[in-house]
Amino acid sequence: MTRRLAHVGVVFLLLYGFLFFRLEIIQVLNADALRNHPQNNREITLVFDEPRGVIRTADGEIVAQTVAVSGRQGRLRQYPYGPLYSHVAGFISAENGGAGLERTQNDFLGGEDLGVRLQDSRDLFIDRSRTGQIEMSIRHDIQLITRAAMAGHVGAAVVINPTTGSVLGLWSSPQFDPNHLSSHDLMAVTSDYTALSSDPNQPLLNRAEFQSYDIGSLFTIVTAAAAIEEDLGDFVVPSIERVTPLEGSQAIVHDGGACGGDLESLLITNCSPGWATIGTKIGGGKLNDVSQRLGLTRTSPVRLDGSPKGTLETESLNSSASYAAVGEGLKATPLQVAHLFATIANGGARMQPHAVSRVRTYDGKVLEEFTLNPLRQSLSKETAAELRQLLAENVVSGTAQNLSINGTPVGGMVATQFLGKHGWAVTIAPVTLPDLVVAVLLEDDSFSDQQVAEANVAAIARRITEAVLRLPSFKVGGS
Repeated sequence: MTRRLAHVGVVFLLLYGFLFFRLEIIQVLNADALRNHPQNNREITLVFDEPRGVIRTADGEIVAQTVAVSGRQGRLRQYPYGPLYSHVAGFISAENGGAGLERTQNDFLGGEDLGVRLQDSRDLFIDRSRTGQIEMSIRHDIQLITRAAMAGHVGAAVVINPTTGSVLGLWSSPQFDPNHLSSHDLMAVTSDYTALSSDPNQPLLNRAEFQSYDIGSLFTIVTAAAAIEEDLGDFVVPSIERVTPLEGSQAIVHDGGACGGDLESLLITNCSPGWATIGTKIGGGKLNDVSQRLGLTRTSPVRLDGSPKGTLETESLNSSASYAAVGEGLKATPLQVAHLFATIANGGARMQPHAVSRVRTYDGKVLEEFTLNPLRQSLSKETAAELRQLLAENVVSGTAQNLSINGTPVGGMVATQFLGKHGWAVTIAPVTLPDLVVAVLLEDDSFSDQQVAEANVAAIARRITEAVLRLPSFKVGGS
């Protein structure tokens, strides 16, 4: 009997030890992962009625603030510009947690960060609420430009400074009014959130950062980079109308008839069979290598610094070299596309994109500055310069002529996935001294043909680029 009790005791001790070990794993090792999990709303809910810092644009506009109100709660989170920053600043809700910077910068805004709570020696002895203020890299004037250009359209636009990685404008449509989700009327909040969540147009989705689309012929600029590195810059593809990579496979066709020539000719005519031929000559291994260095495949998808992991999956080039060379089967977000062209604009150096510039104390002192974060030198400066020259020629005499701006040399590309009903347009301006990259993704199933689709998406990208360059405070060589 005594021996049996001893055995039972040992079993209980082992179970207790296992439970203790699991508890330590959850509370210590997995604490950050659990705190930042997209479905964990507890931390946001706990601070909903507490003092909270403001979120400002780079040019000083308040886009999120907490105000005093009558009633039991005493405070209410407000968003003065409504939908304008709904996918950037996000929202905080007693019922639905939070999103955007309200979630990712919660420690600073809510005063949970140690640097925010202890700003001088007196804070060690006096219990008082301290909050941090978030200053975004996004400019209010540029955000207004992106909204105006995208009015009436579904899609996304990203404006980025290639030399710093600072996101100057980020627009996703349709959008939503975060004020409806921060209300104290919880029944109304639940109703609004349910309606937004079930809307087939997905207004809660930040398309710019968290929605992938077929990249299509935009990928040929990556193929061109690989060709230059393989000393194929002067290689001439014989005139050809179609390529069938494998017996029984779908042919890669150029609708305009036979095409060919050097890299410049292939780009300005969007010669898919020619790019497929180049891809076969380069090989899949090289294409994979370059696309990985540029942040398109294998590695974790490019996101804004501090963004949650979300649901984006790592992409890969699984097609044969011919199909891979024309971007067959590869998807990217508008932010990733902007990041790709920003790397080319920045002499081949990849910079981590970010939407937050600094954190300030309650009285405006800089508490933390988000310094530049170079990721890697993905391409040589010489290769990047050749790519910019190709993109410039594409705007002068190629398929991207709709992107041209009087008085400013521009480089860029336009591409449509007509079966997928979406189009891309990307500009680098000025292409001789890049200070701005604009990437636009347009969803539309009403276009009558490919030319109309390309003209529409190019017009939006051109309007954004031209308007930003004309801003009195926007100077070539630095903003």
